[in-house]
Amino acid sequence: MSDGFVHWYEGDSNSDPAESLVGALEEAGLSLGNPSTGLISSITNGPDLWGEQVHTERDELVRSVAAVRLSGGGEVNFQFWLDGETDVFTRVRRPAGGVVTVVEFGLDGMDGAQQTQVVEAVRVAMGQRWAACLGFVIDRSGATEEEDWDGIVVDASARFTSWPDTLAMRAEIAAAHAELSTFPARQDPPLVVFERPV
Repeated sequence: MSDGFVHWYEGDSNSDPAESLVGALEEAGLSLGNPSTGLISSITNGPDLWGEQVHTERDELVRSVAAVRLSGGGEVNFQFWLDGETDVFTRVRRPAGGVVTVVEFGLDGMDGAQQTQVVEAVRVAMGQRWAACLGFVIDRSGATEEEDWDGIVVDASARFTSWPDTLAMRAEIAAAHAELSTFPARQDPPLVVFERPV
């Protein structure tokens, strides 16, 4: 089992971005409603309750995602589902003062096949919105959880000391990371993609 994660960094995009973001993930194979019950759940993040499952409607959840994307900070937590028993904890947040949306997916408690299903779904959804993609981090083990990925991927204000499975960022950000200069990368414009060194 894993406590891994996927972080997806996206710049501002046009035309109903919250709806298209959620819709892209649904089209890629993640279910917003629990397949067994049909219920959609947001997850509380305080201050009075942490981690409580609260049933909501799709339109309300999309409005919450839109509110985060339009704000100068904040987050909304909710669940996607692989099946009736396996949820994908999802957080959409916007760092204070930024123009970047971060979508985080937890791989906690998943086996390898489930991890792959989530990673591939996120890759498909990113591909549908590739022009707005600023970067992503895939770490199936969660070993790099303490790294400042926002600072590493968004503006090169931070350096990293441990490798995730896959790291991608805009070319100008990659060029600012001297620690990446000796590692092979593949170009997937507008991103440069690094795989964990063997």
